[in-house]
Amino acid sequence: MDYIKDLFTGNPDQEHVHQKFVKYSKGMFIGPAIVVKKTASVMKISGSHEYVDAMVGLVLRNTQGVVSAAGNVFSKSGIETDLAAKSKKRMGVYNTEIKGEANVKALLGLYEQNPEATFYLDLETGKAKLKTKKKPPKPGSSRDEEFFSATLDASFAGALAEDICFDCEKKDWKELRISHTYRIDEFVIPDECRNDAAKARLSAKRKGTVRRKIEIDGAATETEKELLV
Repeated sequence: MDYIKDLFTGNPDQEHVHQKFVKYSKGMFIGPAIVVKKTASVMKISGSHEYVDAMVGLVLRNTQGVVSAAGNVFSKSGIETDLAAKSKKRMGVYNTEIKGEANVKALLGLYEQNPEATFYLDLETGKAKLKTKKKPPKPGSSRDEEFFSATLDASFAGALAEDICFDCEKKDWKELRISHTYRIDEFVIPDECRNDAAKARLSAKRKGTVRRKIEIDGAATETEKELLV
């Protein structure tokens, strides 16, 4: 699920949004980044790992019939699905492998029913191709802004505007860059978890700000929003 959009326009007080911030301590952090280059017929997209889920959802919601799918779904609980080629558990995380032709409705259902899971899937249809790395980056590794790449037919432009550049006032552009920076100032810990360090870390909400920078054909704007997730 696209937790980035939920931070700005939806309901950030959801478990799938909270889970994306459990790894953060106090301080400043480089957040998600994406680049879109558009021509009259296609859009070429690349970005960091945080945007893969959003791209998977975008492709599936705007495709019908059958899609070629290959990759991994990571989750904290087991996923029951006929689409799985195999599944294994390591260090408390389930890895469900998806491989082969899949019915779009079935795969979209799996995606929507598991908002806390992470979908690192290659997808290919007649009008869309998404290719991504299959494992999350290691903690502390440098920012990989080419973690995934995608080529979408121009018919996806409306969906991309709604899902990715939902706050871009200018619609006629050639190159779009979006980046984020998080500042975590404090932890808001539930009273029932204060005497358990492990539960406190997992349950605490991160309080601070998120800064969103949008560059459209070289012209940049920035917005800042309070963060409590």
